[in-house]
Amino acid sequence: MKRNKIIELIGVTILSGSLIASCTLLPPVHQAVLSPDEKDSNESNAQINTTTNNIDIDITTPVDSPVEPDIIEPDNNNVIEPDNNYVDNGNNGFTADYSATEDDYLKFLNGEIDAMVTYLNTDYLEFEKTYTYDSMIDEINAKVEEEWMDDRKVQEVDYAIIDCGNDGYPEMALYMAIDNGNYDTLQEYYIFKFYNGNLCIIDSYNAYYRSMGELNIFGVFTQYGSSGANRGYASYVRCNKDGVHEFIYSLSNEQEIGEATIAGYYIPSYIDLPEDYPLTHDTAGKYTCNAYSFMEYDYTMDGDDDYYNEYLDQFVFVFTDRQGGVVYPDAEYMKIYDQCGFVVTDFEGLNARVAERLEELGMTDEELLNSYTENYVVPDWIIWEDNYEH
Repeated sequence: MKRNKIIELIGVTILSGSLIASCTLLPPVHQAVLSPDEKDSNESNAQINTTTNNIDIDITTPVDSPVEPDIIEPDNNNVIEPDNNYVDNGNNGFTADYSATEDDYLKFLNGEIDAMVTYLNTDYLEFEKTYTYDSMIDEINAKVEEEWMDDRKVQEVDYAIIDCGNDGYPEMALYMAIDNGNYDTLQEYYIFKFYNGNLCIIDSYNAYYRSMGELNIFGVFTQYGSSGANRGYASYVRCNKDGVHEFIYSLSNEQEIGEATIAGYYIPSYIDLPEDYPLTHDTAGKYTCNAYSFMEYDYTMDGDDDYYNEYLDQFVFVFTDRQGGVVYPDAEYMKIYDQCGFVVTDFEGLNARVAERLEELGMTDEELLNSYTENYVVPDWIIWEDNYEH
């Protein structure tokens, strides 16, 4: 799949920070560059330069071409907590190494060093296992073939130097396009960072089967697509400056529905609905329900009513008509929604909740800017292997 194709998600309105825009994506365009052997060996610093309509970013690593990465203790105690739900770094934690340059990361792609998986939920790779570049590709190919029962292979590998959390220090991202066969192309993203002088695979994202995904320069991953005939979705997660995987928020968009659908999806189990509540589709087609969640669903907790109700408590709802204008359910339903603890608001109220979430995570609007905005901050993706054969 070539990612210079314009993708358009029809009928779904997505919010990004304080911006609401139509769902038109202008993906990054791959750029042909010199191979590592052709690069100037005296180049001293890894640098990211990218310009958008309103953003000019210049990230330069703070040291000159170290032979091996030095451990530099951060000034603000940037040590990953060992009890993080997603990253298991042992009892002593890992200290981020801030001296790594692009050339240091390229040692992995050139087969000079290996990398250990420190993200618990990395796709297709095993937690705490160490991989060379070639063994990583072999493992992904084997797991993809096993999952899809088909001879699927990695077709393209790109890399980019990014800045997770916008702290001025570089990480490396890998993008892999996997042969799509009769389905959508599988998209895999992996993020690498040095800790204690060792290269680690600290986060991963994927998008496949009726969905697309894009990683921006600040480590924010946007996934969006269809989850049914009249349902759309989008989710936003990130790898923060400490290498920790964090959920930001998600949107489930159910078009032209009525009260029965809302009851089935979103009313908590502890709410006793009135006997005359219309649990039929007689009220279908009234409006579109845009359900924004500020808590990531944990599938290991399926069947736990307390957890599910806590999850529902983190939703904010915006109802719209066919033209996209904000509408409110009838008073009889609003009374029930109030009893359920529903937060029913307009886009202004939703913007306020998103701003609150960004403050909780220590993020800015600039970091969240995603594929749906004209100011999307695109990494400088460089083709490492095209039509990969291994």
